Amino acid sequence: MVEESFEQFADFIRVQCGVSAKKNITAESKFEDDLGITGDDGYDLLKATEKRFDVRLSDAEHGYSHTFDLGPGEILFQGEGLFNYYGSVREFTVGDLYRAVRKAKEVE
Repeated sequence: MVEESFEQFADFIRVQCGVSAKKNITAESKFEDDLGITGDDGYDLLKATEKRFDVRLSDAEHGYSHTFDLGPGEILFQGEGLFNYYGSVREFTVGDLYRAVRKAKEVE
C-alpha cells in the first residue's frame, strides 16, 4: 500500500470537514482554533479517518486515550450545544492525527 503524503492527508481533512480551499492546512493547524472543527464533527472526523485509512485509533475500554496519550479528564474536542462534554480540551493538531494514522499503520 502506498503511504499518503501529508498533503494528501490534509486534502482528506479539507474534503471531509468542508474546509475552504483558501485555508492553508499545516501539521500545526489546530482542529478547533484554526479549522473550526469541534464536538461531534471532530469525532465524526476521527471515525471517518479510521475508515478511510483502515486503522483503529480508539478502543472500547480506553476510547482515544492511548492513541493520543490523553490524561485523566482530557478530551480532544469540546462539546456542542446542551450536551457539553466535561474535561479539559487538549490542543489537537492535524499533525497529531497524521502521526497517529502513520503509527497505527506501522503496527499492522
